[in-house]
Amino acid sequence: MSFTLAHGSVPPMVTPMTEDAASIDRDGIAALVEWHIEAGTTGLFVVCSTGEMFALSQDEMVEIVEAAVISADGRIPIIAGLPFPDVNRKAEIAKRYETVGVDGGVALQPFESPADNDTMYEHYARLADEVKIPLFIYEHPKWQSTHLLTPTLVGRLVANGQYVGMKDCTGDLSRLVAMADVSEGQFGVMQAVQERLLPSLVCGATGVCATASNAYPHLYRRLYDTFQAGDTQKAYKLQNTMRVLLNMYKASSGPKHILNRLGLPISTAARHTREITEEQDQATNMLVAFVKEELSGK
Repeated sequence: MSFTLAHGSVPPMVTPMTEDAASIDRDGIAALVEWHIEAGTTGLFVVCSTGEMFALSQDEMVEIVEAAVISADGRIPIIAGLPFPDVNRKAEIAKRYETVGVDGGVALQPFESPADNDTMYEHYARLADEVKIPLFIYEHPKWQSTHLLTPTLVGRLVANGQYVGMKDCTGDLSRLVAMADVSEGQFGVMQAVQERLLPSLVCGATGVCATASNAYPHLYRRLYDTFQAGDTQKAYKLQNTMRVLLNMYKASSGPKHILNRLGLPISTAARHTREITEEQDQATNMLVAFVKEELSGK
């Protein structure tokens, strides 16, 4: 696998768990992988924030990756989070992922990121020296308090040869354009800010990595394909539809509840649960009804 890992729709997949949230549900993972493949998803990002990565043990992380890789069976790539600020721990879990066939690793940026490009580059270069798989950067402005990726640093990572893309959670379109300019088609930017999916594709993003694509992945693939086909008017209408859906999604009880009500055989259990309000329950039912109608008419 290579740069093609970072294109299309690559949902950050939820982690199915047993009813008591004590163990990983491998059958649930298999069902979700099939759901995404049937919807046209081009790849899956497991062990991510949406997948409760900070609540998982290392053994559970490897189990999730293994189950997803087996279920995908080479039909789509599986990339997995390296959710540790420390480069040595990143390398350790990446090597374990390699043994179960992962296609790429997504390196979480240090929380207290160094404020200069040289120090940041050394961090990522050390990781690349330790592992064999293609690598992505996972940055998030809510987590990184000091220094986000710059176009200059992206250019150096492209030259390194092992870094093939990043998940962008800033939605900064001017920065995205600058990164596209320096990457020379060798570094993909996957947009996570769902209100800016279409504008990001226009500005050079190579795909989307949006949480709500767990619930209606076929629409995200359709948006990407419509844009690639050059039908910007249709893509704009689709983006507006998805904006309405996003408001329902944000008001809902979350992706596991949506998937469960859509009929997928996964529990709603999570490690960090909150009581569902009546308003969230109603929003979830509205979204599920829309998705079911959309799927029946496609």
